[in-house]
Amino acid sequence: MRSFLPLALAFLATPAFAEPIPSAVEAMIDAAASPEERAVVAGIAKKTNPASAAEIDAKLSAINAAAAKAREEKLASQGFLDGWSGQGEAGGFISTGNTRNRGVAVGVSLTKESRSWKHALRGIVDYQEDNGVASRERYFAGYEGNWKFSSRAYALLALSWERDRFTGFSSRFTQAIGLGYRVVDTPNLTIAVDGGPALRQTRFINGITDNSVAARAGLNAKWQINDMLNFTQAATNYYDNSNNSLLALSQLTAKLNGRLSARFSFQYNNESNPPPGRLNSDTVTRATLVYSF
Repeated sequence: MRSFLPLALAFLATPAFAEPIPSAVEAMIDAAASPEERAVVAGIAKKTNPASAAEIDAKLSAINAAAAKAREEKLASQGFLDGWSGQGEAGGFISTGNTRNRGVAVGVSLTKESRSWKHALRGIVDYQEDNGVASRERYFAGYEGNWKFSSRAYALLALSWERDRFTGFSSRFTQAIGLGYRVVDTPNLTIAVDGGPALRQTRFINGITDNSVAARAGLNAKWQINDMLNFTQAATNYYDNSNNSLLALSQLTAKLNGRLSARFSFQYNNESNPPPGRLNSDTVTRATLVYSF
């Protein structure tokens, strides 16, 4: 009798049996478009079907494991030209009347991720005229490669060229290497920081050329607010013995339909030691349409 009592209590504390997942719930889990959406559907399903919670968890784990395996196999078989995705964005304005203003912002970005590498290419043009006279003319092209040597840590290679006569330089080449780490790495939020040495070759509009060794620090963050809205923040800071350069870009992107999105962005540039007659800070506010491909 004494030995029977603990067994009886354990039996009463354990559900008699687990119910299979209802077919409608199973169909919704299968139809989820992303791991994040699948997790939300599964969470709701477990609340409405508590007797099927264990089966729902098992199904979710099996789907995620199969997706991870398929992704690894796809990455392993990719050639250099395979696996690239990108976005193109464009926006502009024209005003007439007492003043005649027109401006355009055009950009493109390409990314590719392999088993060990993540590549990113980005280019953007900002041009504006006031009464027929150029008041802004900025060009930027850059590449960043991350070699992942652990789940969160990576080595960095960054190359860029830019031209901004209104800030004070006709061309600037930058080459940087370093180490980075994803301090936050969740499905909805990632934050990565990196740093290392850099070389910069700058030609100012007054004809003076400056070659310098600098220290580079960078930050990249992405917050997936929901399925339709995300926020990104990128910042790089270069410091050498004569100048400190900061570029910070904040972007809020809202999906409209399919491949089309609307984006609002704010860019801040600061040069601690600009040429005479130039301001330290410069800002660009853009409203653009974005097409993903």
